[in-house]
Amino acid sequence: MRPVKGMDKPVRGRREVYRLRIPLILKFIWAVLRGRTRILAADVEATLMAARPKPQARNVQQIPAEGSFVLVANHYERPGLKVYWGGMLASHAVARRRTSQKSLRWLMTSEWYDFRLGPLPVPVWATHWLFRRIAQVYGLVIVPRAAERGVGRAAAMRSILNVVRDREEAIGLYPEATGTGQLIEPMPGVGLFLFSLSERGIPILPVGIFEEEGRLIASFGSPLSIRVARGVEKGERDRLASQQVMVAIGRQLPRELWGAYASAIEEALAQEPASR
Repeated sequence: MRPVKGMDKPVRGRREVYRLRIPLILKFIWAVLRGRTRILAADVEATLMAARPKPQARNVQQIPAEGSFVLVANHYERPGLKVYWGGMLASHAVARRRTSQKSLRWLMTSEWYDFRLGPLPVPVWATHWLFRRIAQVYGLVIVPRAAERGVGRAAAMRSILNVVRDREEAIGLYPEATGTGQLIEPMPGVGLFLFSLSERGIPILPVGIFEEEGRLIASFGSPLSIRVARGVEKGERDRLASQQVMVAIGRQLPRELWGAYASAIEEALAQEPASR
């Protein structure tokens, strides 16, 4: 599938400032403090409906209407636009497309290092508590950040398999974990993680988040199955799996956001027959 018409054009238009609504912020804070659950799909819809210009989801027919899948998105943000806006737009598109299990279960890091509120550093224990409460409120899946927490990561993997394999729900994640615009390489191990899910028959659904003429866009690609030849060394297997995922995401983005995967995306497009 080639990029959507117009995707090779530069991103133009006003740089909108996206803000959360105050009433929703207060309800969210109350839910976090009390440990009360909220419906993510409902809060996301209320937030997006108030955004101007209204964000747009494209190629939503690519979203499986039933069954489990793993949504993978690029980490797109800038001043005035936090990464979670793209996540909300993707979540909203999934909720509208699905016939059941409408809420997308996002994977979430267990803590945030070097986080600051203005000039004030926030202790890691505080972000650890906050992220756990946020996960409780919206039914997110916590993944321990520290590599040495093998037991915690194993438990997280069991929780993920329970969601996507046993309960047939959908999960979402940002393979890059950080970034501002152009694609960068995912964190080590992400490719192997996604490959292990793909081997279990779980589709990987790519979505590209970007702005076009001042409007936030989420463009969905075809679900893919990661293919890596047997016998490939672990590190190379991780790299190849990550590349397949990032190329799939990149093909939904304008050229100026292809970043580290520009050559790989060009090569993938060149190997395809021209669109009829």
